[in-house]
Amino acid sequence: MPTRARPRRRTRRGGGRTRVAGMVLAALVASGPALPAPAATSASGAAGPRSFSSDPSPTWGTSPSDNPGDAGSDRAGKVLAVAEVGDRVFLAGEFTGLMPPGASTNKARQDPTPIVPRRYLAALDVKTGALLDWDAQVDGPVMALAVSPDGRRLYLGGTFRRVGSAAQTRLAAVDVATGAIDPTFQPPPPNAYVRSLALSGDTLFVGGAFVTVGTEPRSQLVAVDATTGALRDDWVPPENTGGHFTGHTGAAATDDGSHGQVHDLKVTRDGTMLLVGGSFLDWAGHKGLMALDTETAQPTSWQPALDQGRPVYGLDIFPADGRTIFVAAGGSGGTIEAFRPDAGRKPLWVHRVDGDATDVAATASRLYLVGHYDYVLGKNTTCGTGSCTGGNEGDVVNHHISAFDPVTGAHDLSFTAQFNTPQGPEVAILGADHLYVGGNFTKVNDLPHPGFVQFAAATN
Repeated sequence: MPTRARPRRRTRRGGGRTRVAGMVLAALVASGPALPAPAATSASGAAGPRSFSSDPSPTWGTSPSDNPGDAGSDRAGKVLAVAEVGDRVFLAGEFTGLMPPGASTNKARQDPTPIVPRRYLAALDVKTGALLDWDAQVDGPVMALAVSPDGRRLYLGGTFRRVGSAAQTRLAAVDVATGAIDPTFQPPPPNAYVRSLALSGDTLFVGGAFVTVGTEPRSQLVAVDATTGALRDDWVPPENTGGHFTGHTGAAATDDGSHGQVHDLKVTRDGTMLLVGGSFLDWAGHKGLMALDTETAQPTSWQPALDQGRPVYGLDIFPADGRTIFVAAGGSGGTIEAFRPDAGRKPLWVHRVDGDATDVAATASRLYLVGHYDYVLGKNTTCGTGSCTGGNEGDVVNHHISAFDPVTGAHDLSFTAQFNTPQGPEVAILGADHLYVGGNFTKVNDLPHPGFVQFAAATN
C-alpha cells in the first residue's frame, strides 16, 4: 500500500490534566516504522495463517462514539474499513480519536485524557499495536480503503470533502508513508458516499450510494483509472432502478426513490469477474448479489443465487482456489453462503445466524464471519419474514464472530472470541499475520478493546 517518506508530525490536543500525563501519552504514540515492501496477504493467495487465536493482541482502539444516536449508550467510534500495508495497519470509519491498550470507553467519557485526536483515519504499528504519528487530516468519515499493488498509495472512499488542505470529494488517494494527498489522482466526484473499493490491474472499482460521478450517470458503481482517477467511459454497468432492501429484516422498498447501495466489491483471482454485494432489490434482475464482467461491465453468464433475496454486506474469495465466493448477508436473520461458478447457481452450503452478517474473511482452512448476531443457528430455529431469534436447542452462542470450515461449512467451535454491543463488528480482513476486526464494540472477551482488534495467528 502507499509510499515512503518521513511521517508528518501532529500536535496532540493540549489538556487540563497535567503535563506529565501528556508526556506519557506522547511516548505511547510511535513515530512510525520504515515501510518494507508490501506484504502479500492471505486474501490474495493461499499463503498466510490458516487460523487465529481467540485471544486478541494488545492494540490501540477508538475513542467513545460521537454519534448523537449513541448518546447514553456505551459505543466506540465505529471502524468501517481496515487495510494492512507492510508494518502498518490503517483504520477508517466514523471515529474521532484513539486510545491506548486497555483504555475503557466508559472511563474516557468521564476523563478524556487518554484520547489522542485522529479523525476518521489512523495508522497503527502491526507488531506492537501502537498509534503512529501519521494523519491524513480527512474532514469526514472514511468508509472504504484499498491499497495500490506497490504499497505506496492508499485509496479512500467515504463522505469527506477535504483531505489535508485539498478539496477532494468522497474519493481520494494519499501517500502511505506521509498521509499527504496524491495530487495526480483526480477522479470525478461522486454525488453521494463511497462505501466500497476494489482494485484490478489499472482499474479501481468504486461502489456506494451515488447515482452520478461528475456529470456522468452511474448507478452505485463506477470504474476509474487507478493512476489518474479518470472515468472509464467504456465501463458502464446496467442502470439500477429496482428499489432496495431496508431495515434489519430485509423488507423490500420500491417507492422511496432509493435503489440501495453497493456495500462490498471483490474481484476473482483471474481478474475476469467483479462480485457486487449490496442492498439493491432488483438490479438487472439480481437481488443483493451480482457478478459482472470486469471488461464489459455486463452481468456474466453465471450468476449466484442466494437462498432467498437478501442484502449482502460482505464478500471474500477462497485463497485456496481463487474462485469460491463467500457471502455475508442480512435479512431475516443473516447467512454465510458459499458459491463456485463451476458448481451451479445455488449455494454449496448455507449457515444461518440470528442477525445481519456484515463481513467474512477467508483463509485456506477457516472462514471468519462477523456481524450483528448472537447465535449460529442449528436446525431447530427457522427464520420467517420478521426478526430471527436464536436460543433454541442446537443454536450455539457466538456473540458477533464465529469460524467455519470453508469447504464443508461446518461450524468451528474451537474459536471462542466474543464481542459486545448490540451491533458489534462491521468489518473483518486478513493481514499477513493477523485477523483484523473493526466496529463499534467496546469489549472483546469482556476486556476493553474499543472499535478495533487484531488476532494473531494460532500457534497450533
